[in-house]
Amino acid sequence: MTRVQMLASSPRPLADVLVDSLRGSGNSLLRLRTPSSDEDVCDQRQYPLRLEDVEEGGDSHSTHVMRPDEVAIAILLGQALDHRRDVLARLQDRDTVAIIEAPGEEYIDFVERLFKKYVIGTDAPMLDGDGLSLQEIAVAAPRTVAIFVRRGEEKSKKATKSGNAEFAAAIQRRCAIVGIATEPDRLLPSHLVRMAEHRVVLGRLDGPAIAAVIEAITGRHPGAVDDKLARSTTLEALNLTVRADLGAERSLKRLRQFVCRNDVDAEPGVLLTDMHGLGAAKTWGLALIQDLRDYGTGRLPWAEVDKGCLLTGAPGTGKTSFARALAQEGNVHFIATSYAQWQAHREGHLGHVTQAIRKAFSEAMLQSPTILFIDEIDTIPARGTGKWNDDWWTSITNTLLECLDGFERREGVVVIAACNDPSRLDPALVRSGRLDRHIEIPLPDVPSLVGILRTHLAADLAGADLREVALAARGGTGADVERFVREARGRARRAGRPINIQDLLDAVRNGQSEWPADVRRRVAYHEAGHAIAFLALGIAEPKALSIGGTGGLAESDLGEMRAITRSHLEKFLVALLAGRAAEQLTFGEATAGAGGSDDSDLGRATMLATRLETDYGLGTFGLVCIPGGSSGRDLLLLDTLRSAVGGTIDRAYATALELLGRNQHALEALAAALFAAGYLDRTDIQAILVHSPLVSQTMAVAPAAPASETLDAPSNDTAIAGATPSNSALKNQA
Repeated sequence: MTRVQMLASSPRPLADVLVDSLRGSGNSLLRLRTPSSDEDVCDQRQYPLRLEDVEEGGDSHSTHVMRPDEVAIAILLGQALDHRRDVLARLQDRDTVAIIEAPGEEYIDFVERLFKKYVIGTDAPMLDGDGLSLQEIAVAAPRTVAIFVRRGEEKSKKATKSGNAEFAAAIQRRCAIVGIATEPDRLLPSHLVRMAEHRVVLGRLDGPAIAAVIEAITGRHPGAVDDKLARSTTLEALNLTVRADLGAERSLKRLRQFVCRNDVDAEPGVLLTDMHGLGAAKTWGLALIQDLRDYGTGRLPWAEVDKGCLLTGAPGTGKTSFARALAQEGNVHFIATSYAQWQAHREGHLGHVTQAIRKAFSEAMLQSPTILFIDEIDTIPARGTGKWNDDWWTSITNTLLECLDGFERREGVVVIAACNDPSRLDPALVRSGRLDRHIEIPLPDVPSLVGILRTHLAADLAGADLREVALAARGGTGADVERFVREARGRARRAGRPINIQDLLDAVRNGQSEWPADVRRRVAYHEAGHAIAFLALGIAEPKALSIGGTGGLAESDLGEMRAITRSHLEKFLVALLAGRAAEQLTFGEATAGAGGSDDSDLGRATMLATRLETDYGLGTFGLVCIPGGSSGRDLLLLDTLRSAVGGTIDRAYATALELLGRNQHALEALAAALFAAGYLDRTDIQAILVHSPLVSQTMAVAPAAPASETLDAPSNDTAIAGATPSNSALKNQA
């Protein structure tokens, strides 16, 4: 009877048999007390490992310690073979083609060694599959096994093609064939995968498996091991913490301490519920947490859970903090990675980088449920963009796409990628089924800044009104606020007193003085002018007005999508110019504050007026759409176009002056309240205008010449479909 047949018919769990084989081998682990003559050394069930059996002293060179990582693999391999004893019994038959699938790349060497030494047996004939050739074919000896091993370093397409000839040579030698890999379909020869009739899949480390490892090493069972701890435990962690002389309980305690110190999701941190300024990302994240909980309890299938999203936003807006807090509140594992980490893997060669990408995804799968966070994914440019070394980036992108696609077959992993500039991404990355959900995290508004300040202040300044500080910090990010609080605490600490509001204001303003009253008053009228125009023209609902920090801001909700006509777009022009008009109407002249950049009021108005002529077919040039026409300044050098655009803007400005003149009572009331408070929310604005009602304006700006009337609403143009701030003059924030 062959060794595999003996294993297949053994009444004992195969995990125990393999661990006992490790104990009795020359590789073995502990130098045990020599049993007395009346002990049955052949029956290993009568010879358990005990701490008191370990001899102390003696020749240190003859003392071997059993490796916990190897014991773990023996247990997992034994458990997997236990479920496929039918395969095990036929493993050396000449017509057998089987696959052993390991849960991670670091398992492969152990699986190969244990399989050869303790499953097949060193006395059985074995062949290295990759060393075979069709040039020299001879029928192999009975019970010969050809073994193909893949460790994940091979490029997938090349790997599945390479080895096919060697596999054919093994077939012709009439020997059993076994492939060992982490991802057999991607790594093993494709012909082997196609012909394989049997697949043995090793499970992941779980609580009972880790308890069994500790018992095998120490001789005593440590008690129940939490599965969450098991998901965070690596083979390396077992080697560093589990030792026979420590005993079971101390080994488990050391393992728990080591994992908790190195596991970011074990670190106490802010919960997603308590975070501020995340906008739609927080809504999505809280819904995902509930879905993950329902999935964990079996109430929701994995197919119904979002697989991930792309987060965009300026640096410091909280993308990483969001992902970490989501994992913290969802009680799932968190793995953060980036291209920089992949590049730093080993020598940083292309094969090493792609290996690091796959390793990150593999670790996430091993520790699932997991949030896998890929930071600064826009470091990887789109393929075919002509960047230096485009072949390199193509390989990186292809590997990443391959890993993202694989997650449709892998449960428990949510991928969240973050970037500052989504326009740099390869379109395939954001295709349906990959990072198809795109959520932008905006700069925090004033209420959000108050909440962020309160979070970082903790118990300091309890009950204090933080709005003045938030107004001064407006335009900053959550990371900026964290820095402001840290600097304010430093000021107070050096002064030997508790922190106060002035410390915060000094940190935010960084030595800059507060605006003079006349500047604040002018800015208040400017922002009130925008709000009055949006309301009177019926095109948007003011959400908040504020002055301070980097300037004034009028935030508005555009409301539901509607058909876009020239008259509708011209109303936006009027609203964009109403801030400047309010200054001129009140103070007799306007400042340069409405211009100065593409993102300014005048910059956005000019872009919109230009697109009326060059893109939308709603201008004096008739049904014209110039590809990319509004994206450059060169077109404005044309006298006819400049005249048309200037005329449209001038007429809109005149309408703005007239509109505000008819509503000057409301303008005065709103500006006075804003000047006094620095911030008005939607409720404040509505309350003020109840006592100073608006006179509506229905008159559109007359075009200089007849033009087509309507731009169809269903449009791919982001300026029309959603007034996206990064692409349109129709910004929600005027």
